[in-house]
Amino acid sequence: MLAVIAPANNEEATIGMCLHEVSASPGEQLDVASRSVTGAADRPALTLGEATCELAWRRWLAGLRCPELSARDWLPAHARLVVVAAHPDDEILSCGGLIATHVAQGGRVLIVAVTDGEASHDGSPSFNREDLAYVRRNERWLGLRLLGLSQPRVLALGLDDGHVQQQGTLLLERLMTLLQPDDVVVSTWENDGHPDHDTTGQMARRACTTIGCAYLGAPVWMWHWATPGDDRVPWPRLRGLPLSAADGLHKQAALAAHRSQLSPRNLDLGAVLGHAIVERAAWRTEYFFV
Repeated sequence: MLAVIAPANNEEATIGMCLHEVSASPGEQLDVASRSVTGAADRPALTLGEATCELAWRRWLAGLRCPELSARDWLPAHARLVVVAAHPDDEILSCGGLIATHVAQGGRVLIVAVTDGEASHDGSPSFNREDLAYVRRNERWLGLRLLGLSQPRVLALGLDDGHVQQQGTLLLERLMTLLQPDDVVVSTWENDGHPDHDTTGQMARRACTTIGCAYLGAPVWMWHWATPGDDRVPWPRLRGLPLSAADGLHKQAALAAHRSQLSPRNLDLGAVLGHAIVERAAWRTEYFFV
């Protein structure tokens, strides 16, 4: 039986102690329509270093009071929810609660698996890429089952983990062939800070703009490198989706299925998903850029 990951709640922490300086520049914030297909490749990954703590975000977001999304208004039961995920677990971190909500109302869900996440343990002798890809595919399947999908529909594109930006044109072509105008599409935000996430979001938004799909970009690693009020983030576009207690628990259980990402990779390398990102996954609100 999988343990539910519970959020920490240390209210004695202060905002000043939680914030950190962001040393890496994410580059110019360009509109997706004007960026090149491989535009994310010229930005450094911002997923390393100390994370902005979860308590700082929770307090700041409470004061921000960003507009709320109502899933009933824009994701009817008859609509297909398409989640374009750069790596296994990104569908959980991006919108695991939304998936559970849609499944509960009888909705269809398609996961577009851009890569198998085979590069997450590079530098560790414990896994080779082929073995890790197998492990991560199984973790994805179990995680989706825990969100309520009895027979998860996953379309694997098989792009190279860590090199999605070099295959952006191919990704765009595949999305253009499978998306339909009445789909609701979610992917990682195109300025998330991980090159694979950035390109996935960029291509998903571009395909949706052309086809006419509803689209939401989910910040995942942005919460790591940005700070509250960061002027590199388009806060006026941020929307919150409240989750029920049940959907929040489903999301935490689904993330716990990704054990390879939650355990130290070796004596020198910690877990891919550290404490801060696990805490954020336990929030009772999911956030998206519109």
